Amino acid sequence: MTTLVADPPWPYRDRLPGKGRGAEKHYRLLTVPEIMRFPLPELDADSRLFLWTTGPFLRESYRVLEAWGFRDTRAQMVWHKTGRLGMGHRVRVQHEFVLIGERGRPALLARNVRSVFEAKPEAHSAKPDVFYELVERLSPGPYVELFARRHRDGWDCHGDELRGEAA
Repeated sequence: MTTLVADPPWPYRDRLPGKGRGAEKHYRLLTVPEIMRFPLPELDADSRLFLWTTGPFLRESYRVLEAWGFRDTRAQMVWHKTGRLGMGHRVRVQHEFVLIGERGRPALLARNVRSVFEAKPEAHSAKPDVFYELVERLSPGPYVELFARRHRDGWDCHGDELRGEAA
């Protein structure tokens, strides 16, 4: 069984002033069709996907999940970001979603993991350690992360932002 985590570089059109505000100032963005066609590593027949998304791309995320060959489990996780306020066009956003998709019949290690977790945001788009701990409690490895921003012990990480390595 394979557990896959992916935080695609969604195509935000947030042209904000300053050096650090807005996704395109941090990494190369992909269109939704490019994300849908993104080549996945070889996965086992029984696999689980944890797909990061935000409100503006929630609908598209389900299309990506399906294009990647996963079925919607109708389960999600929500990261409640504590501390500073996030951006937003109508309300200040303090959360992100993680859709959970499956192929085959992957093992589930725990049934007591809550759908909402809290953590303070750090570097732009970096995901909190508590998320990875929850993934490892829920799902057996091997663990693979696409669009990774840092290396994790015991994980096969791929991403443009990995320090000292190309994707």
